[in-house]
Amino acid sequence: MAHRIDPHLLQRRVKVHLVGVGGNGAQMAACLARLNIAMLALGHPHGLHVTAFDDDRVSEANVGRQLYSAADIGRHKALVTIHRLNQFYGLDWDAEPVRYETHLVERTLHRDGDLLISCVDSRKARQTLHRLAFDDGAPYRYWLDMGNTESTAQVVLGQPDNDKVARLAANGPRLPCVTELFAELLDEGQKEDNRPSCSVRMSLASQGLFINDVAVRFAAHLLYELFSQGQLKEHGAVINLGSKRVGPIEIKPETWARFGYVEKREQEMADGDTA
Repeated sequence: MAHRIDPHLLQRRVKVHLVGVGGNGAQMAACLARLNIAMLALGHPHGLHVTAFDDDRVSEANVGRQLYSAADIGRHKALVTIHRLNQFYGLDWDAEPVRYETHLVERTLHRDGDLLISCVDSRKARQTLHRLAFDDGAPYRYWLDMGNTESTAQVVLGQPDNDKVARLAANGPRLPCVTELFAELLDEGQKEDNRPSCSVRMSLASQGLFINDVAVRFAAHLLYELFSQGQLKEHGAVINLGSKRVGPIEIKPETWARFGYVEKREQEMADGDTA
């Protein structure tokens, strides 16, 4: 089974909201700049416009493991990353050194975005993004999420269940999002520890040096494949650097069922059979 790209994204400039510009986000921003060039070269009319959101500043622990230098310490990650890409590639992208949900409340930017990319490190943040993306008034046609532990990662490109996506029902089954395949992310009772590390050594103890690189490359390739070929046969991957294994997330109800997710149509049919 293949998923075909939302045709609206081939007709105008694609507006991307990049949430989080840390270990995954800074590298994802650089990949998006390269993707923008590739899209234009392949005939896309306008390419990408990215707005990056992060209220965090560069710390000593970020230098080396993330794409920041000692000269960046104390500066906002979003501003540093987007300024460099704009200068290097001649872009007009925007940086917002604020929390994403705060900005949405203040500026109602929630109405203006096609692709949501989350590079966050907590359940609470994903729970917030889930509520925003799945709201019926949300503009997002896709939600790409990256998450990782010390040596594992998951990458999922999904379609939030909102009014915008519902209009594409004829294009095939909706791609489930990360919070539907990994339902534990929505469990508010789960305990998490996302405390910042105060040194590079402590940071590396909680997260491997190259797990971010691997996750981002898989995520970026999903977007490249979607825009260059117009379709996908897999919409994510589960990665384990420790065992050197990667498992694709195929676009199949049978695959989704292994994660505990059942399509709404199939669930309604099952409920009807048992009624």
